[in-house]
Amino acid sequence: MFKYSACAVLTLAASIASAHHGTAGQFDQSRQLQVSGVITRIRFVNPHSYVYFDVTADDGTVENWRCEMRAGTVLRRSGWSADMFAPGTMIHIDGVPARREPHGCYVNEVKVGEGPAIQRYEQLETAEAGNHREEGRPATLPNGQPNISGDWAAQQRLPSRAETLRRASGRSPRPSRYTASEAGLAAAADFVRDRDNPRFHCQAVNLVDDWNFDQHINRIEQTDDTITMTYGFMDIVRTIHLDRSEHPGGIAPSRAGHSIGNWDGNTLTVDTLGFSAGWLDVRAGVKHSEQLHVAEKFVLDLDRQTITRSYTIEDSLFLAESRSGQDVVYLSPTPFEAYDCEDLTEEIVEGF
Repeated sequence: MFKYSACAVLTLAASIASAHHGTAGQFDQSRQLQVSGVITRIRFVNPHSYVYFDVTADDGTVENWRCEMRAGTVLRRSGWSADMFAPGTMIHIDGVPARREPHGCYVNEVKVGEGPAIQRYEQLETAEAGNHREEGRPATLPNGQPNISGDWAAQQRLPSRAETLRRASGRSPRPSRYTASEAGLAAAADFVRDRDNPRFHCQAVNLVDDWNFDQHINRIEQTDDTITMTYGFMDIVRTIHLDRSEHPGGIAPSRAGHSIGNWDGNTLTVDTLGFSAGWLDVRAGVKHSEQLHVAEKFVLDLDRQTITRSYTIEDSLFLAESRSGQDVVYLSPTPFEAYDCEDLTEEIVEGF
């Protein structure tokens, strides 16, 4: 245990922290930390925001601390703002200490100035996707196509206590939803999560899972011949071509692949291939090959103002069987913003 006059305390305790960026490796889940100081800086960035503050020790020396919070765009969607963390204001944090940074931590609860204590996943505003309606929204575009343009997001999914404890414990993740073939197992035999997970390197994973990963806000833009979907997570941009019935030859492989689509009433059917090899499950280490094929249906519900996506994923080389799923996005009251990944995880902490 150690103490500062500005109240920094470490005690042995069970932690309930969780995060996407290798939390078990980055933070010491076996201990709990309470630290207080004066805010010097706030960085609302993705994939994780950081608040910086000065802690004065009993001997009068000042130490520069920083503590990690959720992604900036997710915090803003939850009603948080950088203005809440004004420089010069006292901050009190309950969390867990960083392993490699002597003055770093992970925020479970934060109290700024005389304000109330705020939990990491707390929603500070009630304007949420699913409760929002855009009155007078046109059902169709001038060309007669269903109007799916706009900003869309899944309802925010807050982790249960059981899930949070499971992640914090460092136990193995749940079994993968994919069944790899022998070739797929061989391709991923040397998988190392902290090294190979694209999300740890500011890269997208795949267009299926990243559509709703972390419940970022996506944007859809339409023309007569194309639909462009820009993902709020890792800035995936995919173009669905409506003026083709078949994929062209010689497609250059890419993370987003090549998509063709057609409307049938309020249902948009999309077929995508031409992927570069990559990952399907970055927790369990399941890869996909360039043979990946994704079939999707996007169904617009005019009354509920939702888009329900169903999908089937096939890979004749790396998967032993196909996988299907479904998800829903809602018109978002919070506007889309680019992800603009700026990973500060390995930032050198000195002289803030």
